[in-house]
Amino acid sequence: MKKTLLIITLLLSIKFYSQEIIEFNKEDFSFYLTKDCKIGECKISKIIVFKNGEFIQEIIPTENDFSSFVNNESIMKIEDMNFDNYLDFRIIKSIPAEYPFPYLYWIYNEETKLFEINTDYQKVISPTFDYEKKIIISNWCGYLRDCYTDYYKLIEGNLIFFERHFTKPNRNGTRQIETWKVIDGELKLITSEEK
Repeated sequence: MKKTLLIITLLLSIKFYSQEIIEFNKEDFSFYLTKDCKIGECKISKIIVFKNGEFIQEIIPTENDFSSFVNNESIMKIEDMNFDNYLDFRIIKSIPAEYPFPYLYWIYNEETKLFEINTDYQKVISPTFDYEKKIIISNWCGYLRDCYTDYYKLIEGNLIFFERHFTKPNRNGTRQIETWKVIDGELKLITSEEK
């Protein structure tokens, strides 16, 4: 009996931990992410960046956590996110109770030849990039199925929020659709209709 209790105590005191290196490649860049997991929860603890096989930089991400069930391909996205024709990247910041994902962003600085964290971009959830119009579109839904589409543009390198489309289901089976625009620094209702 004492031996069984000792074995159970030892098993319960062991920290279940795993570490994995995930590789992402795009154009001249290779990214090696260190993924640390403990009992169902993971985080990226380090990012090593190479360009044309040569080491460029090591990045220690700020706080991030996500479920171990998230597939590795969803952890990182590599694309031009500021319309300067250079690759940038983002990693999952956390997995909230509902979709979509918030991200941590790094923007490539051509002068320093390094990726620099950009906290201003963190307000952009689940982004898509319109390279023709040079705008960033953020789609997300709230707790009560209220859905938002936010529009951002870059002015002198600053991310500027300028428009929001809001859709809310009504009890009668219709949807309330609103368009809001930033005018003189304030978000103002422009149109509202029921469909």
